[in-house]
Amino acid sequence: MRRSLPLLIAVLLALALPADAGPVWNPDAFSAKLDNLATSGLTGTANSLSYRVHELERHFHGRERWYGKLAVQTATDWADNNLTPFVCISGANDYGTDANDEALVIGTADTPTIAGMAQYDLHRLFIVDSSVDELWKIQLIYGAGTMAAAIAAGQYSTIMFFSDVVANQNPHGPVEVMMPRAAVGSVQVWARCWSGTDNATLEFFAGWHEYEG
Repeated sequence: MRRSLPLLIAVLLALALPADAGPVWNPDAFSAKLDNLATSGLTGTANSLSYRVHELERHFHGRERWYGKLAVQTATDWADNNLTPFVCISGANDYGTDANDEALVIGTADTPTIAGMAQYDLHRLFIVDSSVDELWKIQLIYGAGTMAAAIAAGQYSTIMFFSDVVANQNPHGPVEVMMPRAAVGSVQVWARCWSGTDNATLEFFAGWHEYEG
């Protein structure tokens, strides 16, 4: 009897409460689904769930722009809407380190290409020619300062492919690139190339995505 006394008291108190004693818990009031709620996506809170979901959706279903080398590159403007490829030059079994061996791909004046965009990422390269038939490595460097500072900070990705023009084994299609998103108008992109032949050349176009936030 002693063990059941607290339960009996609780039941009696509940029966004694007036009808307007307060709201009754309704589980349906707390079961609104996420897909019924409006979100701001990339224009909302950075790194929130809706922000990340919208980022992924834009990466796969957004707009892509392809560019070649500007005829006369300046300190800030490197790309143009044309059919002139960028060119990078290899060292002797190393990245090219002579003056102008690197390709200036995206300058601070080259983004945004779509008005109102705040971020971008380099997505693909379309390699169209190489002067030698052999293995290549491409280093894609990004940063708001100098290329040397970006390399020292580890701000780069690398991709590889084998070029065999005689056997028609050039990658006749875009080559996927991995790069973090970066702020438009401030982060630049350079490309360095590595083959087994000193002063070998590689020609390519660059395509990138842009994002609202």
